[in-house]
Amino acid sequence: MDLWSGKLGKKFSKRFYMQLKFYQKNILIFSPQFFGYGMEVAKKLQKLGAKVDYYDERPGNDFITKALIRLKKSLLSQKIDAYYSTIIAKQATNIYDYVLFLNPEAISTNKIQQLRKSQSKATFIMYMWDSLLNKKYTLDLLPYFDHKYTFDREDSLNRDHDLNFRPLFFLDAYRNDGSVSNQITTDLLFVGTLHSDRYKLLMEIEQVCRKMGKSHDFYMFFQSEKLYYAQKATNKFFRSAKKDDFAFDSLSKEQIIEKIRNSRVVLDIQHPDQKGLTMRTIEMIGARKKIITTNMHIKNYDFYDPRNIYYIDRKNIELNSSFFETEYKMLHPAIYHKYSIDGWLEDVFSI
Repeated sequence: MDLWSGKLGKKFSKRFYMQLKFYQKNILIFSPQFFGYGMEVAKKLQKLGAKVDYYDERPGNDFITKALIRLKKSLLSQKIDAYYSTIIAKQATNIYDYVLFLNPEAISTNKIQQLRKSQSKATFIMYMWDSLLNKKYTLDLLPYFDHKYTFDREDSLNRDHDLNFRPLFFLDAYRNDGSVSNQITTDLLFVGTLHSDRYKLLMEIEQVCRKMGKSHDFYMFFQSEKLYYAQKATNKFFRSAKKDDFAFDSLSKEQIIEKIRNSRVVLDIQHPDQKGLTMRTIEMIGARKKIITTNMHIKNYDFYDPRNIYYIDRKNIELNSSFFETEYKMLHPAIYHKYSIDGWLEDVFSI
């Protein structure tokens, strides 16, 4: 059999062109700290032969800095500009082929113009994993990128933004080729930070699970105890909550993957204002796990199969026992590749 014919040939061909595309390429990446995904992109590019310099997109990750960037960035303008001035000066002697910004909002238009002038030969790429509705400062940055992508289909439909629609990706660590025999110990798993109406919905879903006789494991995370006490004081749904019900230490990627492998179905509750699919949803493609989600827009994606995906209305929680009891339906190999980090890199870097 000819090595370069058929599926095997296509697999080797894609890998060859990926390595050819990135070999010895200089890439500068800016990304916020979001469960390490920016660093994972950097590591993958390095594995493919690229030379990567990586920086946090924000000048700090304390609560005040992140809050001010989101609410009143002008109060931090000096700190932000000084941070980027240092980076621009430090990297001025390097000639980059690509400058990639993941979910930018901190950098000012002035500094991105300076960065573009300093790296005049580089292709500037932006990828958003938040809706622009939640990132008001990002709109000012759009004109300074050569290629722009978003995980939100609706943002891509706005012609003024000139954004290309590209869903998120799963990391190689989440890939399950079916060779590992899973020890299922939990019917329904949730791992996530508490925001918006998540806790209220989780308590409702917990009651439904109990009535159905289905086990559950909800890892409900607060970034600090102060946030828990604030919710306790102001949110009626937390009045009967106990501190021991919540986690204040985030799980490692390995711990999350272990929980997923031991679970029959994974629960996804997106922010009510978010229409794009969460990272957790895409990760379940790689993990080959069933998912229950509150995001009705999942029905518009090419991997949607009601045998694997169950939509619940957040205003009327209903579950179906048979969904837990039937087997996961395998998808076409092209789908698994498309939503892998390799497929994402191919599209974002326009291979």
